[in-house]
Amino acid sequence: MRCLILECRDLARTQLQRQLDRFADTVCVGARPAAGQDDPWHGTSPDMVFLGSDQPGLERLLSRPAGTGEDGPVIVMMGDLPIHALTAFELQVTDFLLRPVETLRLEECLRRVRTELQQRRDLARVAILSETLAGIRQGHATDAGAPVYRDFWIRCRNETVRVPQSQIVWIEAARSYVHFNLRNRQLLHRISLRELEERLDPADFLRIHRSAIVNVHHIERTHADRHGTHSVELANGEMVRVGRKYRLQLAEFMASGRVPPRQDVAA
Repeated sequence: MRCLILECRDLARTQLQRQLDRFADTVCVGARPAAGQDDPWHGTSPDMVFLGSDQPGLERLLSRPAGTGEDGPVIVMMGDLPIHALTAFELQVTDFLLRPVETLRLEECLRRVRTELQQRRDLARVAILSETLAGIRQGHATDAGAPVYRDFWIRCRNETVRVPQSQIVWIEAARSYVHFNLRNRQLLHRISLRELEERLDPADFLRIHRSAIVNVHHIERTHADRHGTHSVELANGEMVRVGRKYRLQLAEFMASGRVPPRQDVAA
């Protein structure tokens, strides 16, 4: 298990590194005072990261997908006071350790991390098998001449979530990722908006901005302010801006009379 230590205190960093040396299946791939600028993990590709609670830009560091891989390492935070554990679990890290770290508590923490890593591997296998099965089914349907628009399987921490296209309210691009805005939650998935658009049913989805696709079943009304900015209001109350080059496409859709039945947001 590859471990990286990001701890600004020299003594705490050195002590933890020595403690990790006692575990045969654990190797410390780095011990740095702070995260890197472009690659927070300094190119070490760790399985887990011990992260000091006084690291600068902590929330930004834990929320950024760039450079961390699709899943990212398991995060264990460290702090001086028990109240720091509240911050840790608000940020949804795997575990929290009090400084100075006790060896027995560290051993328990490593067991928890191993379990989470194994769960990730198991879920990845399930996702691969599901995609393979869906591909086989799609192949049969394509042979029959009917296009199939598949559900999505999205990794979300220690689980893989099945997302039917009917549950998607709208989609927003975020670099090489997209945010799936569902009826009751938001999920991050690594895929380009262009690639995603090809997998969506064109009867149900409409691109209205270079970074946004909406489910037409959820469109309530359109707005235009005095500055000429156009937007679409969805059934859940969210407003999504309409790009200038996509206004004609939206107008043609509305003029076509192809008004789908509205899907119940609360369902």
